[in-house]
Amino acid sequence: MKQIGIFLYDEVQAVDVAGALDTFGQANAELIKLGRSPAYHLHLIGLKPGLITAENGLKLAVDIGLADSLELDYLVLPGGCGSQTLVDNASLLAWIRTQDEGVQKMLSICTGAFLLAATGLVDGRRVATHWRFTQQLQRMFPAINVDADALYCSDGKYYSSGGMTAGIDLCLSILEQDLGLHLAQVVAQELVMYLRRTGTQSQYSRPLSVQASPEARFVRLQQWLLDNLHQPVTVSQMAEQACMSERHFRRQFNARFGVTPSGYLEQLRLDRAKSLLMSDGYSLERVCTECGFVNTSSFGRLFKRRFATTPIAFRNHFSR
Repeated sequence: MKQIGIFLYDEVQAVDVAGALDTFGQANAELIKLGRSPAYHLHLIGLKPGLITAENGLKLAVDIGLADSLELDYLVLPGGCGSQTLVDNASLLAWIRTQDEGVQKMLSICTGAFLLAATGLVDGRRVATHWRFTQQLQRMFPAINVDADALYCSDGKYYSSGGMTAGIDLCLSILEQDLGLHLAQVVAQELVMYLRRTGTQSQYSRPLSVQASPEARFVRLQQWLLDNLHQPVTVSQMAEQACMSERHFRRQFNARFGVTPSGYLEQLRLDRAKSLLMSDGYSLERVCTECGFVNTSSFGRLFKRRFATTPIAFRNHFSR
């Protein structure tokens, strides 16, 4: 049985902790259903035993302190704003380095990468974190190689993920390594996750980048596009919605979001299509109609070029 330690601290991100607990815990539950023994023993570790308070106010109980003797196979470092206050905690960093000597895998989730980087263990290695903190992480720890786009990545025995739910994708990938694809798929379905987004998939989607724009006209444009995906839409119409000339709109949109207006519209259509493919009652023809694709053939070619799988394979993968 793998011994997994999850490190808790004040102002940890609760979803990072819950994602790891639920993923590995659900794997145990599925194994028991199959008449097999659990694969993981989960330990909640902190600076000392007692209660800590997560970012959202949730109280979590630490069972094991750093002074307690424990041999781990995997160590998970969740994110949270409290992680950045611990990067100068010499005793914690020394403890992580000591654990590194025996663990098979070291996982950081979201801004847990700050703790991992502070140890020096990943100097010269590739590390992922939440897209909002990539530049800060690189500035603070120039010896590491921050992957600003990856959903999650691995370099040797060190695994790191982008923000929050990307930690679940990372844990699912570990499950697949340990227990095989089928069981990882079952766990993903129980968690209502698509198994599985690959680590090379971007965590920073174009829709997200526009939602974060300070210019209300671009945010309004996105909503208009989402309301009209079933219709033909031209760049000229998009420019009109943004109250700009087409030439100025094209230049400004590409400069701000790193994608052409037509490329962005295509991404919105594909994102909607992926959601519909995972919903009951949507044939390929209906998906095409709802998302504004001309026909199933052109939709299939575009989908495969973008996601390296066919729409049917995507749906079957989720519905197994």
